Amino acid sequence: MSVETIKVYPQINTMSITDGKLDALAQEYKKTKDLKTAIEDWVNMVKKYDSMGYYPLVKPEFISEVLAGAFSNIKLTKEAVIADNNYQNISGYPQCNRVFQLPSEIKTQILKRLSGYLVSYQIDNWEILNVESIDNP
Repeated sequence: MSVETIKVYPQINTMSITDGKLDALAQEYKKTKDLKTAIEDWVNMVKKYDSMGYYPLVKPEFISEVLAGAFSNIKLTKEAVIADNNYQNISGYPQCNRVFQLPSEIKTQILKRLSGYLVSYQIDNWEILNVESIDNP
């Protein structure tokens, strides 16, 4: 039974900017229980699609299909959260609706505020063993 632990960062939902400074930031998951439930749901979805023959050419992988795949709304790095192409609710900067469109100084502030999680899972069967919140470095 091999276990791997990786860091993940939820996507940004909303943020507010006041006078060129990041005022508030809300990410997709605020509780470890919610993230664990979501990941378990994604695992079940990938396994269901696999059993239906949805992946005929390549066997699905935990990282590519479960965590970074179409079902998830988490990223493997803070930089990937910034580069995400989904729309966000950004108040105080009406000309931007995606984080990557913001000025560099605001993106730097966002990088410092992003929260992440450590996800431990069994490599063989993708069982989620633990999800733990981590502080920003």
